[in-house]
This record gives sequence, C-alpha cells and structure tokens, in this order.
Amino acid sequence: MTGFGQSQVTRDGVTVSTDIQCLNSRFFDLTVRMPRIMQKWEIQVRQAAQEALTRGKVNLTAVVSAEVETSTAIRLNRARLRQYQELFRQIQDELALPEGPSFSHYTAINDIVEVEEVNRDDLLRELLMETLTKALAGMQEMQQAEGANLAADLMMRLALVQEENETIERLAGEHRTGDLERYRSRIQELLDGVPVDEGRLLQEAAILADKRDITEECTRIKSHLELFRSYINDDDNTGKRLGFLLQEIGREVNTIGAKTDHIDISHAAVRIKNELEKIREQVQNIL
Repeated sequence: MTGFGQSQVTRDGVTVSTDIQCLNSRFFDLTVRMPRIMQKWEIQVRQAAQEALTRGKVNLTAVVSAEVETSTAIRLNRARLRQYQELFRQIQDELALPEGPSFSHYTAINDIVEVEEVNRDDLLRELLMETLTKALAGMQEMQQAEGANLAADLMMRLALVQEENETIERLAGEHRTGDLERYRSRIQELLDGVPVDEGRLLQEAAILADKRDITEECTRIKSHLELFRSYINDDDNTGKRLGFLLQEIGREVNTIGAKTDHIDISHAAVRIKNELEKIREQVQNIL
C-alpha cells in the first residue's frame, strides 16, 4: 500500500528532516539516503522501518542542516578569573599603583577563557530517530486512510458479485422446470422414433438436468463472499487469504459458465468475472 511521511525537528541550532515514501511491492525493499555523519546509525534506521512496515518499496531520506561532527563551546573560567582579580589587587597594593587593571589586562590572559569541543552525535542520533518515528507514524496514518477507502470499495464490489449470484440462482430456478421438458424432448429427437419407456425417458432427462444444476456452486459462492467480508479487517495475512478466496469464487463461476446453456446466466457469470478481476487488482495492495 502506498504512503508518505515527513517530519522535521530543530533543537540546539540543528535541524534534521526525514522523508519516507512507500510504493506497492510484494517484498520489503528499503533504500536509505543519509549524510555521511548519520550513516553510522543506518542499521538502527533500517530496523525501525522494517518493524513498522511489512512490505513495500520504501525510499527513506534524512537531511541534517549542518555537516558538523563537533562544535565548540566558549566558557568563562570564573574561579580563575577571581584568582587573577585578587592577584592584580595585590600587585596594585604592593606597587602603590593609582589604577587597577583594565579590561584589556584580563582579555590578554589566555587561560580564563576555555574553548571546549562538544560532540553532537547524541543530539543528531536523537533528532534522527525522533523524525524517523514521526515520519513512519504519518505514513501509517495515510495508509490506514487509504485502507479504509479500499475496504469500502471492496465491500461495494462484493455486493455487486452477490447481486449477480442471486440473479443466477433466480434464473436457474425459473429455468429448472422448462429444462426438464427440454431435455426430455431433446432425448426423444436423438432416439429418432425408437420406442422407449416414458419413465426411463424422464429419468434420463432428470439425470441430465441434475448435471446442469448450479445450486451448489451458487451456495459456495455465497459462503466465500461471507468469509471474504470477515477477512477484510483482519490483520493476519489478509491479502493471501483474500487472494485464495477470489481463486475459489472464480472456480465456482467458471463451473457455472461450463454447466449452463442459458445465455442470461452466462452473461451474469461474465459480469461476476469482471468484478472479480477488479477486486483482485485491489487485493494486491493489501498485506
């Protein structure tokens, strides 16, 4: 099932964006594109994506605002500053200087200002996984909405198949009495005047009518349709189950088409086949 998710998070001057696109596929196929600085976490990204997605051709792209593995922080060493301040006061008293030290005296001292390298790995990893989680959630929400629309379409088409199946049942019932007489007349024509017992003639006509009977096929189609509806909202191998039921319904419809010699029933069977093909295309999008 197709889907798209996107997320962007900014923290401490660093922005990470993650996009995920998913297209229909029988298998799970993930392509990951990330900056070099993030590639150390690709295994974790793949694991998170595969836990959220069962199958699909997935393209995942992560972008960071700046490619900096480390940044610097400038800090004032207040304790050392106070030490220098006391030292300057003692020098002023000792030498009886009229003025104390100026700002430039302090800035000339190198060790009261410290430059510290700050590793951004923890922040980048946190932002990456946060945006990944949000993007996956957004895509799943989109897939659920699409799934609801798909389920509605399937239910509508199942109703059409059921309606055609009921039409076949009704037509078969209307033709049943006439079929028996038609088969009896046809057998007599084939015998070409050869005398035959009337009871035996009726028996052969009944046997032929029974071979042409499609009641069992219509009943099995109804049963398959009921089971199909119950599986639509199931989470356990739904696509495979629905595909199997479509196969079984198709076989029953083919049998009906082979048994009947009534054009109206044949046309109804063809209409069912058309709907089954449309349903089959939709079921391929279901996991």
